[in-house]
Amino acid sequence: MGSGSTRPNNADDKMIAAIERGDRDEFKDHKPPRNTDRKLIKEKEARSEKAQEKTERLKALRLAAEKEGKAK
Repeated sequence: MGSGSTRPNNADDKMIAAIERGDRDEFKDHKPPRNTDRKLIKEKEARSEKAQEKTERLKALRLAAEKEGKAK
């Protein structure tokens, strides 16, 4: 076994090595490109914001109920 210095280090080297072995279809990059679909990103942000608002309202309602329970 060698020191490992000849092993492919980055995605390009790994893809070239996979092509040389003949298994290009099996090559998968561990860091795929980021999704740049702006519409999808905005929809996800809107959903998460809506969920946060719902959580805040439920928390406020719970705190009000606790306060009312202590007052009685």
